[in-house]
Amino acid sequence: MAAAPFNDGPIDLSTLERKDYEALFHQYYQWLCLQANKITEDWHASEDIVQDFFAKCWQNRASLQIRESFGGFALVSVRNAALNYLKKESTRLKHETASFSTFSGEETLSLAGQSDETDQRYLQIITAINNLPEQRRKAFILSRQPNMKYADVARELGISVNTVKMHLRLAYNELRNLLGLLLPFFFFFLKK
Repeated sequence: MAAAPFNDGPIDLSTLERKDYEALFHQYYQWLCLQANKITEDWHASEDIVQDFFAKCWQNRASLQIRESFGGFALVSVRNAALNYLKKESTRLKHETASFSTFSGEETLSLAGQSDETDQRYLQIITAINNLPEQRRKAFILSRQPNMKYADVARELGISVNTVKMHLRLAYNELRNLLGLLLPFFFFFLKK
């Protein structure tokens, strides 16, 4: 467990005046944001998580009993909230990816003159993309958007340009291995 900004003990939030609570907020805010950011890797989300934590503590101060350490309580609460955030983001991304693949699949199936074999190839490619690890899939899908440069993808995902390049290299290698004989069709699909 990461060390709190100072050694603290039990605290009765119901007896704190607003200015004392604000001092507590300022004392822990930066440290808790750093702890949340270790999990989310998204500074803005980490700030929101910590602000929500303090808002909920203030709203529920009459019923909260912190018997050990406010720092320990805050850390566990913020870590749990950060993990819940990641879970929600993962679910959101899966829904977006499912919408993308459903749209793309319908688009392919509706094109006149395409055979069932072509439809199957296209769906295999979409399935292979959907099976990529989450961050790699995000980088790959974003990089395929018109006018999206590596720097834009990096900014969108909150990672470095070199990390984007690594994700794309790994994605291409994995897709090449998975698709095998579909490789020529895959490269046709990749054209923006």
